Amino acid sequence: MISAPAFASANVDCSIDDRFIAFELEAIAGRAGPINQINVGSIEIKPAAMKLAVPMKVERIHLLQQWIQDGDLRLHIEVEDDAAKQNVNLVIVARLNSKTDTYSGRYVLKVSKAGETKEFKGRIKECVAG
Repeated sequence: MISAPAFASANVDCSIDDRFIAFELEAIAGRAGPINQINVGSIEIKPAAMKLAVPMKVERIHLLQQWIQDGDLRLHIEVEDDAAKQNVNLVIVARLNSKTDTYSGRYVLKVSKAGETKEFKGRIKECVAG
């Protein structure tokens, strides 16, 4: 008798909360594959950065690039709101701390609204994948 291969999943939780952005992502990824489901995802640009219409919901289609490999975590998220003429582009670059099993690192945020673009940089609060 041959058994079917087992497929496992992993949770990916990541957050940022500073003066420019409040970001939250709770997702499910395959152990050897990409994020395939986002349970909770939101980006709120704070007034210190730029006033946007409302917090933006992050869905799977907004995840442009992603990987978790050899202790590196990379996420590239872009959310557009054509009606409000605004765009949020967020890149997260993090490295695994093997002692705490968490990822720490930085982000680059580009926010565009009505033809004006601003760029902000900061540290991620925490990311966990496993």
